[in-house]
Amino acid sequence: MSESSLDKMPWVEKYRPKSMSEMALPSAKLKGHIIELSEELRKFIKTFFSEKRIINEKNRNIKLFNRIHGEKEQKKLLKLSPDRVAILMEGPPGVGKTSIVYALANDLNFDVIETNASDVRTKKNLESKLNETVKTRGIMDYITQSKDKIILIDEIDGLYGVADKGAVPTILSIIDTTQFPIIMCANEYKQNLQPLYNKIHKLEINPLSMDEMLRIATRILKKEKITNLNEGIIKSIIEKNHGDLRGVINDLQGISQGSIGKLNVELIKSLNRDSTEEIFLLIRDLFQDVSTLKQARTLTNKSDVDYNFLYKWVNEAIPSFIKLNSEIAEAYENLSIADQIFGRIQKTQYWSTLPYFYDLFAGGVALSRKSKKDYQGFQKVSFPRYRSTGMFSLSANERLVVEKIKKKYEISEIEAIQDFLPFLRVLSDTSRKQLKLIGDWLELDATEKKILKLDSEK
Repeated sequence: MSESSLDKMPWVEKYRPKSMSEMALPSAKLKGHIIELSEELRKFIKTFFSEKRIINEKNRNIKLFNRIHGEKEQKKLLKLSPDRVAILMEGPPGVGKTSIVYALANDLNFDVIETNASDVRTKKNLESKLNETVKTRGIMDYITQSKDKIILIDEIDGLYGVADKGAVPTILSIIDTTQFPIIMCANEYKQNLQPLYNKIHKLEINPLSMDEMLRIATRILKKEKITNLNEGIIKSIIEKNHGDLRGVINDLQGISQGSIGKLNVELIKSLNRDSTEEIFLLIRDLFQDVSTLKQARTLTNKSDVDYNFLYKWVNEAIPSFIKLNSEIAEAYENLSIADQIFGRIQKTQYWSTLPYFYDLFAGGVALSRKSKKDYQGFQKVSFPRYRSTGMFSLSANERLVVEKIKKKYEISEIEAIQDFLPFLRVLSDTSRKQLKLIGDWLELDATEKKILKLDSEK
């Protein structure tokens, strides 16, 4: 890879560890007991292949027996226990779960076959994505002596709702038939995944310590020859990201490649963990890949980024992705109308008109760019030059409350913010007893309970 390509690469990819020995491994627990994560995963992989070979040999004999015996004498094929086939790593976003799988595979000279449950979602899509991959070794595997594989199902907690009722049984069926070990990753516990939890082992992954994250951040900055970020700023970015190392690295890259002034640093500190990486990718996809209004809607619907915050990112990105004056004028015209619509929404609370706001600021702006082929390739995505202070920007404590609401109900972040939080605030205003009941139900601490009281005291 050329030096210029490396300069354009996101730091999270540029500095992704290639080996387990390069990683600062987080602490982990299995059934409440502290384990050595690398050793546990290696043992899981080794045991799977050892036992699978034995099972396959026995099943070959059983199939031979069944072919020459009558129906009443048929024997059932043997299966490995699900906990010998699949394992789940559960921990906060950005602690390195996916990187661990790839580093382990690299050490073992394995391939990784990855799917993201948040993208696949349904039983049908899961089957088409994984079934043929996990069941058998194709003839080319033997001819070319291809590598063994690890099946990675990322963001397994992204399966939720009516459309996904068949997804968990499909995963259990895949576990029954796979010829390769399966490692799943999740950010949090989900009630609808209980049938899965009951059958496989769950490794609880903890965030790295402040000292470890500071060491990694300092090493990256040194390699990038960045010298004007002091330790205090780095620590504040680490604290703000709550153990999300990926978020820390993205934030460091953002302020290092921009103008490092007070306003810029304040913006970085104020970013909720909508994930800088997610916003960067969303903006690039919106301007470079979207060619219809339907595609724009699909892209923005997948994101939980604050409405007005995303609006500001789109506004900032226009000069980077749109070059012709006539197209720029059209983009800003659509942005202006979107701004008017959002102002009316805030004034009248007619949220039914929100889709028009989205269509204009996202789809309308992106589709203003007609000559896309002239500007393909890497385009810089810049942080907005002003802070997001609109109604959907949450404080750290508000976000914690929203996360606890989401744990009780399988709803999106926007639904939690727009529907549940205002309702709970009204309910909490009726009496101290009601506030206590709601606080106990959501397991809120004293600081988080104040979030429910603030509106009633204004």
